[in-house]
Amino acid sequence: MKPITKMTTNLSLAVIFLLIISCSSSERKDSEITKPISVSFQFKLKAIPKELKGESISYRLKFYFCPNTSGKDCYTPVAILSHKNAKKIQSSTDQISFQEVTPNQWTHLSIRLEGIEKVYGKYSPGHNPFWIQNTDSFSKNPNITHEFTFVSQENLIPNRKQEELASKFAPILVFHKDKKYLPTNIEKYADYFQSKEYTLPIKDIRRKSLGQTTWNYVEFPDLRESGKQTHLYYHVRYAKTTVSGTGKEALPGFRDNGNYWYEVGNGDMVISYWIWYDWNEGPTKFGNIHQGDLESYALLVSKDGKPKRILLTGHDHILLDTDFKNINSLKNHPILYVATGNMGSDGGNPTSAYGGYTVKLHAGNALFNYISDPWDVFPSFDPENSILIIPKDLTEKDLTSVKIGSGVRDKTTTLDDCDCKDLPEPTRYVDARKMIKARIERLVSWEEPGWVGQPADKDPDGHHKVDPKVSAFFQFQGRLGKHPRSDLRIRELHQYGESPENAPFKTNIEQHYTFESPKTERSYSDREGNYGPKFLGDDSTPQK
Repeated sequence: MKPITKMTTNLSLAVIFLLIISCSSSERKDSEITKPISVSFQFKLKAIPKELKGESISYRLKFYFCPNTSGKDCYTPVAILSHKNAKKIQSSTDQISFQEVTPNQWTHLSIRLEGIEKVYGKYSPGHNPFWIQNTDSFSKNPNITHEFTFVSQENLIPNRKQEELASKFAPILVFHKDKKYLPTNIEKYADYFQSKEYTLPIKDIRRKSLGQTTWNYVEFPDLRESGKQTHLYYHVRYAKTTVSGTGKEALPGFRDNGNYWYEVGNGDMVISYWIWYDWNEGPTKFGNIHQGDLESYALLVSKDGKPKRILLTGHDHILLDTDFKNINSLKNHPILYVATGNMGSDGGNPTSAYGGYTVKLHAGNALFNYISDPWDVFPSFDPENSILIIPKDLTEKDLTSVKIGSGVRDKTTTLDDCDCKDLPEPTRYVDARKMIKARIERLVSWEEPGWVGQPADKDPDGHHKVDPKVSAFFQFQGRLGKHPRSDLRIRELHQYGESPENAPFKTNIEQHYTFESPKTERSYSDREGNYGPKFLGDDSTPQK
């Protein structure tokens, strides 16, 4: 026993010694972080737009102590400093240098360029604010040099090319034949457009990051019995696109959807689509009920217009991100299925690349799961029970024999490579001519908000002409519909959900992909089931 006791004692002393060293090291690290230092700042402005001539530019520094971004006081700056350039802007370049002493404790520094409101949404100076983290390397070299170079936020892809691509990959939409609310258009609400404000939920991160207490919404009248024509909204951009506030150094919640910039990169492009529904009723009778619904999907295509990946969203999640070969398409038009709900509800309109399956959803907690038991129920490609809304360029003859399934004969390989537990029946060919319910009557390009109706600067088409019926929607930041925030009414056993954020620069999680390149296999799983691939295809799967 004694040797063991002695060994235990020695181990205990060693552990204590290591803890002392660790604490000492931690204290030294903390002292390095909290020690005030003098910092040299050098800022340059390049390619300043002519609209800023005569404006006074200033630089606002905000220091944050935020070792844990979920901390209660994380977003309260520990110091705010401002430096104004004595000279007004007179040319396309400008610069300023100054010294500043940092506060005692800080982890993040935001540097915001101010006085450029005239060109907000038209010209981007890059990340604004520009973020710095307090690291060991920064302490050793406390000099901050940064160039704010303005670039036009115009889309450099010609309108004709955007429209050709958007038309080429417009969807074939599959619905249950008893689906109550089919996609329509927002133009019919143009005469009723009036922006209002509502109070943001207490947990909204913008309250902490931006000090924002309210947000905007538009309340529409109930016009669901008129203006039923289906329009499809699209935006084509280069895949290499950046949004301010998305850098790894930035604190969460500072994403600025009005400040973004495009780069050609390797020429890959992302086509984003939005499908408008007047009403969301589901996925059960309990909720989520709200006016307005924007569902979306995106395609990653090569510079020569060949499809590479497809990405679908819904329920504030990326539901699927996969190779274009893993879904069914007809002449490049992806076949997409829109779910109904259960318990007789019309559903929340999520879109899937596969039909004939269900996903059980989380209703928030076990009690609501029991009471409402929400499901997404996706229709099959079935002439007896389903209907189609198709692109205008497809004819009835094109739908004579529609391939459903991968077409890959070796099912063993398919199952080995894919988590396809609910693999559908073998590949079949369906005469879908009698399934046609309506057509997508119009494709509407979503213009860059800051350039709506203005003459172009860099745009190859030389203009930014927009239909007056949609111009207000293009420029609006906020929610579309009379239910701007979630409201649980126990007595009614109803959940009134949030109306959707306006496209295409939405701030909710669902739409973050619109400024990322779809490139990795992703699918979302819920309470029971998932939206992932139901088969893996090959080059022969897309139907020509």
